[in-house]
Amino acid sequence: MILFADPKPVAELHRLVLLDPRVTLQLEFMSDSQELRRAAKKARELLFLEGAMLYEKTQIRAAISQKPVAGNNGGPASLFLDEGSMTSLLEMESAFDFAKLERLRQQSPDAASRNHAGEIKSLRYFPKADASTISRESDFQMEGERLVKKSGELSNDSLATRILSRPVSRFITRLLINTRITPNQITVLSFILGLGSAWSFFQGGYRMGLLGAGLLLMSIWVDGVDGEIARIKFMESAFGAKLDIYCDNIVHVAVFFCIGMGLFHTHGDAITIVLGSLAAVGSLISFLMMGAGITESKANAGDVKKAKKSDFVDKLANRDFTYFLFAMALIDRLDVFLWLTAIGVNVLVFYLLFLRRKPAPAN
Repeated sequence: MILFADPKPVAELHRLVLLDPRVTLQLEFMSDSQELRRAAKKARELLFLEGAMLYEKTQIRAAISQKPVAGNNGGPASLFLDEGSMTSLLEMESAFDFAKLERLRQQSPDAASRNHAGEIKSLRYFPKADASTISRESDFQMEGERLVKKSGELSNDSLATRILSRPVSRFITRLLINTRITPNQITVLSFILGLGSAWSFFQGGYRMGLLGAGLLLMSIWVDGVDGEIARIKFMESAFGAKLDIYCDNIVHVAVFFCIGMGLFHTHGDAITIVLGSLAAVGSLISFLMMGAGITESKANAGDVKKAKKSDFVDKLANRDFTYFLFAMALIDRLDVFLWLTAIGVNVLVFYLLFLRRKPAPAN
């Protein structure tokens, strides 16, 4: 990647960017058009970003993968120029002019289909209409808030998540975004809160049941923060997604079983141990059967088309039950929750088994 700019005011920024372990591209700053021309002859592909713009991660990824994304005005957010247009661009003796670049784009709409082996493959450029301008200090705060909000708007979020969970998780994200805390550390914190919830339920009694339900709510709020920070800071990873999924489901199994034990400690009715065990085992089996789908769903959460394919898994695997659990704990009817959960998750297990045995439709 080549950043065409005066190196003096951005020298420190360049140094800090190169020190960031998340940056895997080779970055160069250039201010001379002749230098840029020489570099272009050696490169198969160049990506140009206007320095005053804040770009979305989806736009960057689309440019790198050569898959144009729709811009705010309905047009492509990424732009491709052929070798001839690139040559015209590099012959400009003045500073890099994005207005001229846009005119070149309009003159060569089919340039993306032309590739020249051994020559400059393509030039990628994001027009101003598809990114936000950073020109004043106050813009950083405004755009930072926009990124936080957008990071918490996933295509697979349920209505309860959007209305009840995301406002809280975004508030926590704002507090942690500028710290050194990593998404995986936040996942572990959510996991600890979930285990604390299970321990509270295990003790039995109204107060401990209410505390357990409250801790579980806190756990799911914090659970939303790890993904938000990971998306904002480009820290998403396959390991982080799996860690999040496994921690969530371990908590579910522990909570269901401990609710049954807590009710037994309080009322002495052995049926609650059976119900808690059924709920825990059913939850574990359904997770093992849907684990791959849940992982794929998390990975595709930002892709609307792919997310639609995993809509069924999302509805089965979401954590909206936590709000119902809190309501039942509030009115001291955890037994109602346990009965419904023990029946529901095992009906789900049999349904998933039915789907597996069902023959695939003939092509």
